[in-house]
Amino acid sequence: MFLFGKKKSSAKEETVQKPEINTEELLQKAEELKAELDNALDKEQKAKLLTEIGSCYFQAEDTEQAIYYYEQSLEENKQLGRAYTDLLKLYNQKRQEAAEAKDDEKIKEYMDKVQGLMQLSKDVLRGKV
Repeated sequence: MFLFGKKKSSAKEETVQKPEINTEELLQKAEELKAELDNALDKEQKAKLLTEIGSCYFQAEDTEQAIYYYEQSLEENKQLGRAYTDLLKLYNQKRQEAAEAKDDEKIKEYMDKVQGLMQLSKDVLRGKV
């Protein structure tokens, strides 16, 4: 009855080009945002700046710095958002790298960090934070 399936897509259609990432600009923006941290008026504004800094490092693929600033952001203001979701991605990426390197300690460390984020999610949803 339905012998004519979906049209097969060509290889040209499947290739999606990513926009060029200018690492230097992202790192420069991160430095500018760091300078603004001292002038942050409250925890919420400071958390927002920390998230933006983490995002710059995340886009520049500087995993360690991104993790550091996202963790700082969540310490300032425990809420779900970009810091939470990107940090979850980064922890899973680091866990996968540890698994490939067969580093059981690092696997456990990042699994524990993922579990901590999941607990934060539950606490936020239950109104405990």
